Amino acid sequence: MRTGLPPGWTEVPLGELLREPLAAGRSGQAVPGGVPVLRLPALRSATVDLAESRKGPWASAAEAEAEAADHLIRPGDILMSRNDGPAAQIGRAALVRETTGPTTYPATMVRVRVDERLIDPEYLVLAWESRAVRRQIESSVSQGVGLGHIAARDLERVRLPLPPRFEQERIKASLAFWLARVDEEEAAVRDILRRVEDLRTLVIDQGVLGRTTTGPHTDPEPSAATHRAPLPAVPVGWRWVALGELAEVVRGPVANSRRADDPHEVEVGSLRPAELRGERWAHEQMPTVRLDARRAEATRLSPGDILYVLSGQPDSLGLARVWEQDSSSHRTYVPNHHVARVRMTGDALHPRLLALYANGPGRSWLRDAARRTAGLASLGLDQLRQTPVPVPPLAEQGTLLASLEAWNNGLTSVTASAEEALAMADRLRDGCREQAFAGRLPHGTAPSSENDVRREGAVTVPPTTPTRRFVNRPSEVERRAEHLWSFFPPLSGEGLTALEYGEQVTYLLFLKAAQELRHRPLNRVDVLGRDAWDELALHEGTELIQYYGALLVELGERGGVVGRIFHKAQNRLRRPLHLQNLIQQVGEGLSWWDEWPEWRAPVFDAFLARCAQDHRTAAGQYFTHRELIDAIIACCRPTVEDTIVDPAAGTGGFLVRSFEHIARHLPPGVPLAQREQLSHGAIRGTELVDATARLATMNLFLHGVEHLDGNPAAIEVRDSLSMSPHRQATLVLADPPLGQRRWVPPSTGAPDFHGAEELALARPDFWASTSHQQLNFVQHVYTLLEIGGRAAVVVPDGVLFMKGAGERVRRQLLKQCDVHTLLRLPIGFSGGYSGVKLNVLFFEKAAARPDGSPATRHLWVYDARTGHTAVADSSEGSGLDEFVAAYRPGHPLDSRVASRVFKPYSVDALLARPDVNLDLGADLGEAEPEDAPEPHLIAQQISGRLEDTWRRFARLAEELTPPRDTRTFRSG
Repeated sequence: MRTGLPPGWTEVPLGELLREPLAAGRSGQAVPGGVPVLRLPALRSATVDLAESRKGPWASAAEAEAEAADHLIRPGDILMSRNDGPAAQIGRAALVRETTGPTTYPATMVRVRVDERLIDPEYLVLAWESRAVRRQIESSVSQGVGLGHIAARDLERVRLPLPPRFEQERIKASLAFWLARVDEEEAAVRDILRRVEDLRTLVIDQGVLGRTTTGPHTDPEPSAATHRAPLPAVPVGWRWVALGELAEVVRGPVANSRRADDPHEVEVGSLRPAELRGERWAHEQMPTVRLDARRAEATRLSPGDILYVLSGQPDSLGLARVWEQDSSSHRTYVPNHHVARVRMTGDALHPRLLALYANGPGRSWLRDAARRTAGLASLGLDQLRQTPVPVPPLAEQGTLLASLEAWNNGLTSVTASAEEALAMADRLRDGCREQAFAGRLPHGTAPSSENDVRREGAVTVPPTTPTRRFVNRPSEVERRAEHLWSFFPPLSGEGLTALEYGEQVTYLLFLKAAQELRHRPLNRVDVLGRDAWDELALHEGTELIQYYGALLVELGERGGVVGRIFHKAQNRLRRPLHLQNLIQQVGEGLSWWDEWPEWRAPVFDAFLARCAQDHRTAAGQYFTHRELIDAIIACCRPTVEDTIVDPAAGTGGFLVRSFEHIARHLPPGVPLAQREQLSHGAIRGTELVDATARLATMNLFLHGVEHLDGNPAAIEVRDSLSMSPHRQATLVLADPPLGQRRWVPPSTGAPDFHGAEELALARPDFWASTSHQQLNFVQHVYTLLEIGGRAAVVVPDGVLFMKGAGERVRRQLLKQCDVHTLLRLPIGFSGGYSGVKLNVLFFEKAAARPDGSPATRHLWVYDARTGHTAVADSSEGSGLDEFVAAYRPGHPLDSRVASRVFKPYSVDALLARPDVNLDLGADLGEAEPEDAPEPHLIAQQISGRLEDTWRRFARLAEELTPPRDTRTFRSG
């Protein structure tokens, strides 16, 4: 008996716990309509997967019962594997929780029925995975040729720890709880890694197409090669060239296996498609073949050759890699006949740049050109030679390549720590099991907050992605929005971004809205002077493309809301079939449009949020969480008397929520003219990007902010920071884009992130000249406010502690405004910038005091971050409701109550701090790490690796911050 068991525990062989003997299954020839028999994969988890079955040897349940009733399984049975696998898979157990009909099990399994007065079946399955039990099982396995077998009598001898029955229930619940927690955190880390890969793809794809340059782009010139889709515009000086004009393209030879002793043949290494995967060439593992010496010489590989996969699985087609010769080997290597060798014939394009393009945007072209049969795909050499390749000026290629490879290596270093943490997850599960079956695992109960499950003083690791909220059933609004989104994934392979897809849907939604206004029974409005929505159904093929393109141009030349939505509008769907499918998809998705008009705005709002979640386009970095918007609106309480401005409007979230708040709290007796002013200049915004501005305008239109009366649109398209405001406001709400103002010298035009020069902004009405985007927006918001006007601005931690210009801005802000509240947000509100810490500054612009004293008296700091790692989408909540309650909207500041998380600081103390540092985290008592026992020690080690990953990724995110342009958007 094992020593060290808790009092009341014992160790018992499985045979003494059985209600009836172990029963072996039966296998046989399947008969049509036979009773399902399980397969071994059904035991992959702790619960039997009934879907893993096939037709069995019994034609009916009655026949099975007549011959061998014991072969039918029922709930509470335990099935164990006994042979047909490696030792590590033998003896695996799973519980039958339910049955959906008569089901049997095969001869490779045994059925276990235990006396449930002694042991809980679910406890047995959990204990069966402990190391002590597994060691007993694996020591009893008889190993054959690649397969193992364990006798039933050996299974009966396996001893397992047996606590009292009530303790089994506690262990079962506690262990299930902790293992589920580990699974959840592991899934979150894997999601992070997937997002890192999305970012890697995005950076490289944009770089090789010149999309990171700020200079003008030009449409490709016509060429002799026929392309299946229009080529993207590239920067001036770049050009599109067919691969065959840049390189010699040959297919690998077919090996001759019939004449092994032919003196004219030589032995060479043969490179297969599988070798193109991985980070390093595995020269020693490549097979050898015999080839004619002349053929081997003609196709031999040299350093710098690019290898392309020509045939095989569709997901491998077009995969490319630059060959590197093993310096210690003198062997000749050739590609096999599934691989093509591409050798540059000049220096027009660097081979590694070609490989980066081939593995990014270039693969979609090749996949479209491929022939597909029976799950396989293939390319001809002519198709490969016709592949269009973007060629930058030679002088720019070195800088571009160094930049892209630097980012690629940086992201690789980011993932390394996270992958190390994942590798430790199984150790953590084992640690939990061992402590559970030693009676030392703590109770598992659902925490009310993160602090309830974290040891006091343990490291707080900022989550890099929002925790997913479990939703039993999506609302109708969410379902409608998801339907509008569902057509995007198939189009993304054509190079369409989420922002561009959002534009295409917006155009069609507006045409549908115009049709509804034109045909409604009362108060008809002929917005367009035509029924453009119905006219779309009259065209098809290239005629549809031409008609639709002309329609967009014509609408873009109009004024007001129509002109803003269609300004510079382009049809990005060049294939008629794609456009027809999208029109049909949107039409089907709008079947509720006339019947449920109150759904229109919420569905579009949810659709915009869905677009911003597409991580491949980095759109999330400009997305403001709805929960944060609602909390800010609740604190600022906009009224019908306000003039409201958002200088970084994105898709208009702050403006829409302000309008909705005013409508809900509109007092009686407000004159019609004053109400109408909300749609005629009292709510307005500025947005840098045409594409985002059109989404914002549509958003405001559907929410009733915009009217189709010919007046100027509420959203103005320009750089907010470029000039002093000509109108002021009583309320300014803003979540400015992160990063620096950057400028790429036009002399090079190189899309080099490091080479971009920071552009300091100097305005006579600013307190400091700086390239820091958020400091400039804080100053700009001040200039937008009239005396007595109030503001809420989202800023990163850097605004609170930056020296130089940051100190001057903070000092002047405290003196000239009543900066009364600072909200330290939990991690997770920064959208695409995972791990970036954000805050909200609330202040009012004050008139100069006669005695020159600061306008700020006390700054109240609410800490929703320290000890609270829940983020905006977590099931525990973010604490913003508690913040709004503590803020006491509409009440004087002196009515606030100080607490552990909400403290006032006098302005004199703040101005006396070094550099007027407002980063008060240390003063608010942030936690320090301490040692923890097993298995928490393992979790702590994982936490340290993830914290390192987060820090590296936060640095990369800051460095990757692009200028705000047409390839990114912020969903308000």
